[in-house]
Amino acid sequence: MRGRGRPIASVLTDALASRPDARLAALTAAFAEACGWALAREVALRAITREGRLVAVASSRGWADQVTALGPRIRARMNARLGREIATGFDVRVGPLDR
Repeated sequence: MRGRGRPIASVLTDALASRPDARLAALTAAFAEACGWALAREVALRAITREGRLVAVASSRGWADQVTALGPRIRARMNARLGREIATGFDVRVGPLDR
């Protein structure tokens, strides 16, 4: 369908948000949408803890610092996109992205 102009991350977030077995996939899509394509290329969401803290891996210390600084804004966008408060904080590590 042409002309709608929605990013794929937005479509995936909508499709996966209601499926309990796809929680991490929905969070990953919401993360990519919330932080934008440039940051999403350098940082990957890996897990969510029971307390709601997101675990992300950045390709370098500079990108990790960027996510840490933007953390509250990214979390707010993710929670708004998902329709409820899921993400409560960020733990960012430096390492290979392994895509």
